[in-house]
Amino acid sequence: MKQALARTLPFIGNVLDGFTPSVPHIRYPVTLGLYQEGSNLGLFLAPVDLNLVQSVTRELAGDSVLVLPGAAVLDDAFMEASEAPKIIPWTDVHSLRGDLDLIHLPQGLNLTPEEIDIPTPVLAAPEHAVPTELGSRLAIGFNDRCHAAFISPDPAVIKRVLSGFIGAYTAAASGSETVPSIAAEDLNLLMQPMAPGKWKELRFVQRNRYWMIEIADQGNPAQSHRWVAEGPSGRWRNGWSW
Repeated sequence: MKQALARTLPFIGNVLDGFTPSVPHIRYPVTLGLYQEGSNLGLFLAPVDLNLVQSVTRELAGDSVLVLPGAAVLDDAFMEASEAPKIIPWTDVHSLRGDLDLIHLPQGLNLTPEEIDIPTPVLAAPEHAVPTELGSRLAIGFNDRCHAAFISPDPAVIKRVLSGFIGAYTAAASGSETVPSIAAEDLNLLMQPMAPGKWKELRFVQRNRYWMIEIADQGNPAQSHRWVAEGPSGRWRNGWSW
C-alpha cells in the first residue's frame, strides 16, 4: 500500500563530519537500536526532530503529554531545568524546544504535573519511564536536537514508530512523498531486541529499476541485509525478489 509522507528536516538538517552518505543530501547516519528495558521496549532513533516525533506518534493525537524539560548545561555544569513540568495536548509536541522527556497521558486524566512521579531523565530508568497505572502507553527522551528514545510496554506502539521513521527517511532520501510499504514479516525482524551496545544503520540506495535499503549491523556494510522494492509504488521485501 502506498504511504504519502511529508519530507522531514532532521535527515537533511544534520551533518556529521567524515560521514560518507549513500545519497548526497543525507549527511548524518540514520541509526536505530531496540533494547529490552525491563517490561518495556526502548527504540533509539537518530536523526529525529520533534516534528517527526509527532508524526510517528499521530495515533496519540487526541491525548495529552507531560513535558519534563531537561536541565540546561553551561560550561559543562548542569543547571536547573528552565521550565516547570507542564501538561499540554499531544498535538503541540512539535512546538516544544530543547532537551525534553515526554510522557503520554490518556485523554481525560485529571491530574496536575506535580501529582505524577516519573524518574528523570527517563533514560536513567527506562524500565520505570511509562506510568501504565495512569493509562500511559509511551515515554520519549529527546536529546541533543536529533536523538530520541521511544519507550513503551506495547510492541505495537514501537512498531508503528519504527515503520513511520523508515518511511520518513525513505521520503527524505528519495525526494518522493510516496514510498514503499513494509511487509509485516520484515518489520518484525527489526523488532527483535538487540544486545546492549548493538545498533543498525539504514542506507538508502536508488537505482533506475529498484530501490534498496541496506540495514547494516554496527554500520558495517559487510554485515548487512537488504530490503528491495520496485520503486515508490511497491513494497519493501527482504532480499532481491518482488
